[in-house]
Amino acid sequence: MSSAAYSRLHGIFKSSTATGTVAPTSASTSTSAASTTITTTKKIVKEKIKRPKKTPAVPTAPAAAVTTIIARPKNENLAFQPLPMTQLTTSLGNLKSFIEQFKRASNLGPFRYSHKYYDDVVSHLARHKQHSYITEILEHQKRYETDMSKEPFVARLINLYGKSRMYDNARKLFDEMPERNCPRTVLSANALLTACVNSNRFNEMPELVKELREEFSIDPDDVSYNIVIKAFCETDAIDSALLVANEMEKSGFKCNLYTYNTILDALYRNGKISEGDNLWEAMKSKDVNPDVRTYNTKIRGLIIDKKITEAIGLLDEMKNKGVVPDVYTYNALIHGFVKENDLVEVKKWYAKMVENGIVPDSVTFRIIIPFASRMGDYKFGFELSKKGLGLKINVGKLSLQGVLDGLVKMSAIDEAKELVELVKASDFIFYKLKVFK
Repeated sequence: MSSAAYSRLHGIFKSSTATGTVAPTSASTSTSAASTTITTTKKIVKEKIKRPKKTPAVPTAPAAAVTTIIARPKNENLAFQPLPMTQLTTSLGNLKSFIEQFKRASNLGPFRYSHKYYDDVVSHLARHKQHSYITEILEHQKRYETDMSKEPFVARLINLYGKSRMYDNARKLFDEMPERNCPRTVLSANALLTACVNSNRFNEMPELVKELREEFSIDPDDVSYNIVIKAFCETDAIDSALLVANEMEKSGFKCNLYTYNTILDALYRNGKISEGDNLWEAMKSKDVNPDVRTYNTKIRGLIIDKKITEAIGLLDEMKNKGVVPDVYTYNALIHGFVKENDLVEVKKWYAKMVENGIVPDSVTFRIIIPFASRMGDYKFGFELSKKGLGLKINVGKLSLQGVLDGLVKMSAIDEAKELVELVKASDFIFYKLKVFK
C-alpha cells in the first residue's frame, strides 16, 4: 500500500477540530522530527476481545463496547476432556470426532466463553490449513441467538476468522449482525479491520475504513487508527503510517508506546536508522519510555546495518533503564554473530542467555543448530538438539538430520544413536531421522 493509497484515506478519520502535531520522520519529511507525538493505548493485531478489568481512560471510548461485554467465568470447567492437539491432524477420524465434541460442548454457555480454548483450537486448525473445520465450529455458534445478539461475542468470532486469515467469512459475519439484532459499534468495526490486516488484505483497507465511517456511521477510536498504522507499516508505507498518526493526533486522540513500537519496527527493519533514532528521541521527549520490544527493534535494525557492537551497547542502556532483555533480545544478537560466522560469540551469547535465566525458544535452536553443523561443531549441535528436545521443541528435521550426519561422519556413534532414540521417543515429532553410513 503506497502513499497513493493514503490519499484515499486522507480525511476519512477527521472528526474533530482538536489540534496536534505529528511530523513524519523519514528522509523526505523529517525536517521537524522532534515535534513528533505518536502514541497508542492498545495492542491491535493480536487483540483479544475480552472484558477489561477497568474502563480504559481513552478519549471518546464507546461506553457500550465496555459495558455490554459478557464476563468470562472465573472457574471454568470444560465440557469434555479434549483430544491432545498433536492428534488433531494426524488422523482425520480423530479430527472429525474432535470437531463434533467441540460443537456439542458449545451447547454449554460457560464453554462458549472459554476464550483461550477457542483461540488455541482455531489457531491449531489454521496452522494445519483445516479451514473448513474452522468454518464449521464458528458457524455453529450462530445457533445461539442470545449470544449472537451481543456485540462482544460476535466481535470475538470475527477476530477468530481474522486470525485464520479468513477475511471474507469475517466480513460476512459483520454484515449479518443487524439481522441478528446485534449492534455494530467501533468494537466490531475494529475486529473487522484487524481481520483485514491479519488476512493481508491491505489494499482493501482504505475502502473499508471509508465504508465504516460513511455508510455505517462508525467513528474511529484510537484502536482504529492504530490498526491502519499497522497496515501501512506491514507494507513498508512508513510515510503514510506517520501521516495517519498525525491525523490521529489532530482528531484528539493520544497514543502511546504501541504506535511508536509499530513505526520504529518498520523504520529499523528497513534500515532507516537515523529516522528511527529521530522518532526515538521524539518519543522520549513526550515522556514515553521504551520497553524491551522497543530496544529489540533497534537492536535488530543495528544488526541489519552491520553495527553489532552498537547493538551490544544497548544492553548496558537497557540495564541502566531497568529494562530486562528477553529471548528475542538474545536471538537477535546471536543471529547477528551467525551472519558474521563467529561461532565463538554465538556460544558466548547463548551461554549468557542461559545464565540469565532466559529459556531458549524454537528460533534460538533453529538459528544455532544448523550454524553449528555448518561450522563443523557437531557436538555443540548435538547438545543443543538434546536441550531443545528436552524442552519439547521441534528444532527442525533438517537441523537434526544435519547434526546426525555430522556425528556419523566423525564416528560419534553413541551420540548419533542417542539422538535417533530421542527423536523416536518424542511424542511431538512425527518424522524419522535417516542414518547414512
